[in-house]
Amino acid sequence: MPSLASHVHRRGGVYHLRCRVPKDLVNIIGRTEIRRSLGTSLPSQAKTRAARMYVRLTEAFDQIRHMDNPKDELIALLLEVSERQEAIGELRLEAAMKQRDLDEVRYLTSLAEAEERQSLRLQVLGAKIEALAKEADSAVKNASPAFLAAKMAEVKAMMRELGLRPRPTVTPTVTEYLEQTYMEERKLQDDARRHIENYVRIFARVTGDKMMGTYERSDVVGYVRVLEVLKASLGKSPKDAELEVDDMIRLSKGKPTFSATTIEKHVQHVKSFFATAARALRFADSDEIDFLFDDVELSEGVPKAQKRKTWSIDQLNALFASPVWAGTASGPHEWTRRHEPGDAIHRDAYWWLPPLALWTGARLEELAQLHHEDLKRDRTGIPFILIHDEGVRRVKTEHSIRSVPVHPELVRMGFPDLFKASRHGERIFPELQPTGRLQKFGDTYSSHFTDYRRHCGLYERWRDFHSFRRTFITAMRTRAKIDLFTVAAIAGHDEELPELQRARQTEDYTDYDISVLAEAIGKLDYAAMGLGMEPFAARA
Repeated sequence: MPSLASHVHRRGGVYHLRCRVPKDLVNIIGRTEIRRSLGTSLPSQAKTRAARMYVRLTEAFDQIRHMDNPKDELIALLLEVSERQEAIGELRLEAAMKQRDLDEVRYLTSLAEAEERQSLRLQVLGAKIEALAKEADSAVKNASPAFLAAKMAEVKAMMRELGLRPRPTVTPTVTEYLEQTYMEERKLQDDARRHIENYVRIFARVTGDKMMGTYERSDVVGYVRVLEVLKASLGKSPKDAELEVDDMIRLSKGKPTFSATTIEKHVQHVKSFFATAARALRFADSDEIDFLFDDVELSEGVPKAQKRKTWSIDQLNALFASPVWAGTASGPHEWTRRHEPGDAIHRDAYWWLPPLALWTGARLEELAQLHHEDLKRDRTGIPFILIHDEGVRRVKTEHSIRSVPVHPELVRMGFPDLFKASRHGERIFPELQPTGRLQKFGDTYSSHFTDYRRHCGLYERWRDFHSFRRTFITAMRTRAKIDLFTVAAIAGHDEELPELQRARQTEDYTDYDISVLAEAIGKLDYAAMGLGMEPFAARA
């Protein structure tokens, strides 16, 4: 399917592809997007055609980048995409017509005979069904369950003879299927489980928690309109789960609302939930699920997604010149006083976590949960940390399980010594205790880090601990010039970053040796970018 830079939408009963022109080609092409008709009103067919069309447009963009004078050849090149699409469609149509001609004689020969047989079958079955209906009218009140079950079996057998697949008239409600089947079958990680359960329960509350087979598109459209006015923080407090829809809307007034990206996440997760249920319960096919959920246009004024910011070198220098690294007046366990200037340096989790994230690209919880045995070495002695989900450890998704080489700077800082100081089965940061509803090791630290930045005058919205990860990825790609797939292997495939999401397509065909990853990560040189290394070298 096309990437997030493209969009399939329906106009006048026919689907169209809208593809965004890459930023580096906008001035050359003279437009920001390209639209193409897909020539079909069927959702499944539109998806297939859109994927093919998107690939061809991508090829065209690549060709334009390599042209010496693309202005002269641009129009012809882009038209060629449509012409090839049209030619392929005509060839397929011609092949289909030839096949139809070959089959037509056989078809016409057998048609009369088949219709006659079917007519006789319908007459016989119709008489049986009429007789059953009369019998049911007179006996249903006093009929035993066994009698009704037998008659139902007869009706189902007749439907099978007619080639009909009975669809259930009774299906579980949304919450019934969620609680009784879906969550048990999926075996999701805690974070994913919490998010998906929240998405589905909000849908059920907004739409009335009906039987799944009774939902119509108008229900989904109404659900999206409610999402557009809900506060962005909804679901973060346990009390939110008890709110009625009217209360959710009332408490959201005047507050920042869901962004377009968040609404899309809600809708797509609920759609996936319905698709899974439809396959199991057979109350709808994939086209019907697509029709229910796809292409609901958002209202004007829905805010666009806000992305986390990276840390600039100046901001990093200011951070590492603050008391945690320059000297604090707090004691070893006085976490909330670390912002007070003094002479003490406590090389615990509060000292280590920011530089670790900056030189590994790992997430907070991945670092906070590290155990003694998670430091490994390859056959040549290269140290690396193994990020996995065994025991009490957790990862965001299965794609997050990976091996991350220890950057030479972290070795010079003494990071491997933390593993020597602990014993097997122990965490290297025992001061971080599990807290919060999900019992995460990094939750309390995350709150403290926010407060610390406020006290030090370093707080800025959308620039937080996770921004170290974005800074690492950006620096690896733009400064160290490391290819996309290698960065993805080190950082873990991340759905928050569209370019890394595409890398998931090749993960089954790419097996990186630690030495290759170590060579890549070794090219990341923050000092050359202007980062002062004194806070680390002096205490190493």
